[in-house]
Amino acid sequence: MKLNKLLLSLVLATSITVVGCGVKEEPIDNVQKEEQTQNEQITLDYDITKEVLEVKDKNTKIFYPQIKGYPGELLMDYMNQSLIKTADLYGNEDPYTDVQIDYEITKMDNNILSVLFIGTGKIQGHGDINIKHSVNLDIKTSNEINYNNLVKDNDGVIKILNEKAKEKGLESVEAEGIRVYFEEENVVFYYMPLDDSAKEFIELSIPMNELEGLLNAEFGEMPVS
Repeated sequence: MKLNKLLLSLVLATSITVVGCGVKEEPIDNVQKEEQTQNEQITLDYDITKEVLEVKDKNTKIFYPQIKGYPGELLMDYMNQSLIKTADLYGNEDPYTDVQIDYEITKMDNNILSVLFIGTGKIQGHGDINIKHSVNLDIKTSNEINYNNLVKDNDGVIKILNEKAKEKGLESVEAEGIRVYFEEENVVFYYMPLDDSAKEFIELSIPMNELEGLLNAEFGEMPVS
């Protein structure tokens, strides 16, 4: 328990655990984006480019997306700042070395961009860490979407999550530190159990129609220029 609390304090809202595993390399590329656009029969208001942050003296390489071509330059800048934060955290903060992170875009339309960063690294004095961190953007306002501003009825959502947890053989959801990312028709809630022996994130994927009335549709006002 003490180790998890220390790790959580080092990375603020970032979810990590002490394990060793490979980087999941499933970034979206232009071909995937074009296929997704054709399937949905929509025209996106922006493009995505894949960027990389390398810190050779720390043996660190982090891929992250950046938005290009969005008609609102100020909003695009705010969203790109949100997307680069994960790279800055693990690439430039002192405790981290040997970080290897890639990303997967799990939802991409003109309302929401959801990015899941997955990788490994080391924290000085504590060994290997497994990294899973999501960034969800409200495209129309540039605001980040997280559990706190997404969920309108916490009791109702926790009730559904507990039901899904029991279907997976779990007793209940540990409500502390829940994070979210979006898929096309689902919201994925994930967290790391507080037990120090835990090595895997718990993920519970809930169809949007099962969460009707429990989630917010607005995530804050558009920032003032």
